[in-house]
Amino acid sequence: MKCFITIILDGVNNKTFWKLMNDGKLPFIEELSKNAIVFRECYTVFPSATVSGHASISTAKFPSTHGLVGQSWYHRERKEFIGYDFELTMPDNWVDASTNLNDEHLIAKTSFEIAKEKGLRTFSVDLVRKGADLKMSFIKPGLDKGITSVGNLSFLRRFARHRGAKKSSFVKKLIKKLFPLHVLQQEIAVRNTTKAIEAGCRFGVTWFMESDAASHLYGPDSLEGVQGKPYIYDSAEDAIRDADEEIEKLYKNVSKFCEPIIAILTDHGQSRVKRGRKYRVDLTEVFSEVNAFTNIDPHEYERRTGRRAELIYASSGPRMSHLYLLNDSLRQKVLDMAMDADSIEFVFFREEGDVKVAFKDEIMSINDFEFGEEYPEAKRRVMGLIRNGRCGDFVITAKKGYQFEKSDYNGAHGGLNYDDSTGFAIIHASSLKENIREKGMVTDVLPEIFRMMDNA
Repeated sequence: MKCFITIILDGVNNKTFWKLMNDGKLPFIEELSKNAIVFRECYTVFPSATVSGHASISTAKFPSTHGLVGQSWYHRERKEFIGYDFELTMPDNWVDASTNLNDEHLIAKTSFEIAKEKGLRTFSVDLVRKGADLKMSFIKPGLDKGITSVGNLSFLRRFARHRGAKKSSFVKKLIKKLFPLHVLQQEIAVRNTTKAIEAGCRFGVTWFMESDAASHLYGPDSLEGVQGKPYIYDSAEDAIRDADEEIEKLYKNVSKFCEPIIAILTDHGQSRVKRGRKYRVDLTEVFSEVNAFTNIDPHEYERRTGRRAELIYASSGPRMSHLYLLNDSLRQKVLDMAMDADSIEFVFFREEGDVKVAFKDEIMSINDFEFGEEYPEAKRRVMGLIRNGRCGDFVITAKKGYQFEKSDYNGAHGGLNYDDSTGFAIIHASSLKENIREKGMVTDVLPEIFRMMDNA
């Protein structure tokens, strides 16, 4: 009996991944790749962000079809700010992702629903769970019971460390023994995946999120031992190497119950943010000539400030943002401010049935614009987003080195450039020979898995 597991290794920079692979630092993934379809470059959708990427992996569709147009967006009909990122969205306006993201906002058929039609019992250890028979938590052992607090995630990350770097302290071992809920997130993902397979599930998606967190903190190209404290990951390399070890554990665990066919891919890449305040941008300041805000509903903004709500921005990554006009007379003014901003690279908007690109001092149809190799599949990806009515009146991306957030992070994503957009994918089955494909999309992975399923 075969089982089909997709592992999303979050936010891994393509160049860093292949450096570690070529240096022999990911031995188990390297071993799996010998019997696998390997996409050396696997491009994500736009925005290059977690929610959109995961939804595209699980539906094989672009955001214009599945409806999750970013980490946040504005629901015009309800006049409600929708935010899935519990680190960026105000607590008084959280969306319960276990309900709305899956049952209401995600409008395309998921891989779980397709697999169930093929007679398989399914599970999710991921934030996309619509249609799964078992909805397992991705941050604590057992079944999912809804979104938890940011504090839980932060606490888990304090104990992140792979065995190849440093010896585990006696205190860490004792805490993990006495309080099993406080183990590392990737270990929890393995544990819950194993439980699901043991319970008879034969198709599922599992999320390893810590590679993204470490890349944000230290930079997507950071290597082991460069910085940080000894009780947390001190580089992106640490988190990726830990994932390699946990994937080996997962493979051995599930092999006791079925023959695993495993896809390993990243949902998006990540870029390094340059040092200095000017590269960490508050869009409220960029659009200071209008009443711009984020994270809360318009009526709440007006209640708090006493000013008329005019522009909502909803960021992803945070190197991309939707801009929603609440006062249409400001359209040209907002466009002019966006084009004048040092931090903004592209502005996309719809006009008279066409999609326009504003770049530097020019505005032209996207059909006439040449993006170049630095922006892989950019036209296809932009069109795969902006046709959805949930998008902003304008969609903006950050210039290289910038992010639309005041945080001290050293890595970010969301945009169209190569590092934000490019990951990898490996689809392993013991019966396969190595099949190298230079390029692909995250939307290509699910169809390959179902082809294998139909031929099993």
